[in-house]
Amino acid sequence: MQATVIAVFSISLALLGLSYLLQARAWARVYVEFESHPQRLVPTGFLMIASGLFVALVVNDWSSTWPIFITAFGWLMAAKGAILAAHPGLLTPFARVLSGEGLVRYIRLGGLLVFGLGSLLVWEYLLQARLV
Repeated sequence: MQATVIAVFSISLALLGLSYLLQARAWARVYVEFESHPQRLVPTGFLMIASGLFVALVVNDWSSTWPIFITAFGWLMAAKGAILAAHPGLLTPFARVLSGEGLVRYIRLGGLLVFGLGSLLVWEYLLQARLV
């Protein structure tokens, strides 16, 4: 089960990063929309709590490098989800600070980082370890 969760997490992270890279303008519109209507983030918060807890509790490995990262990331997802569910407007002000092309560049940079990390995890766990 742990290997399956790591595989799904790694592939999802790489695909999310790719989406940020290829659809940065669409993501910028989503962030601006969430700033205008932060209550729409509440369901996302509950999904993040469930997803984060699932990843953190199933992987729950504090003994080697990448599983530690994945476990910690799961706990961070759950924490961010709790913030979104309890106070959805708390995490949206950055869309005000970065707007227009600045926000698009920020999303692309994040996409590059997330895609790189997801790809590294796919390489490490799926291709090197032959878990699939």
